[in-house]
Amino acid sequence: AYEAKIAAAGGFDLVFCSTGGDGHVARNEPGSSLKSRTRPKTLAHDTKSQLAERWQCPVGDVPSVALTVGVGTIMGARRVLVLFASVHRAYALERCLEHGINHMFPVSMLQQHPEVTFACDEDATFELRVKTVKYFKGL
Repeated sequence: AYEAKIAAAGGFDLVFCSTGGDGHVARNEPGSSLKSRTRPKTLAHDTKSQLAERWQCPVGDVPSVALTVGVGTIMGARRVLVLFASVHRAYALERCLEHGINHMFPVSMLQQHPEVTFACDEDATFELRVKTVKYFKGL
């Protein structure tokens, strides 16, 4: 039902998303299908704990299910912008740029998108090889 509504609206021109240190994108956590579509998704306990800390509430107050845009849906967007901010995302950026595609690291699939931009701050480059940083700074 969600995908039909997205298609009826002409699809996504731009998907702007961030990633977690574990490589999740949207709520597509490690192990998610790289062809997944928009759907309700049960949240992992670790995710609920992180959200509870961020929201400053008990874990029991965090919903158990969230609506997420699937990796396959994101791949169908005309353009994608992914934000990697802070040293807490450094491992995710390194895995995304310097390793292959892996369902245990869903953001890595975006390497295959023809119009993707990976945006990061200096701290997020901490785990990258010097050669990689120099290459991207030179673009």
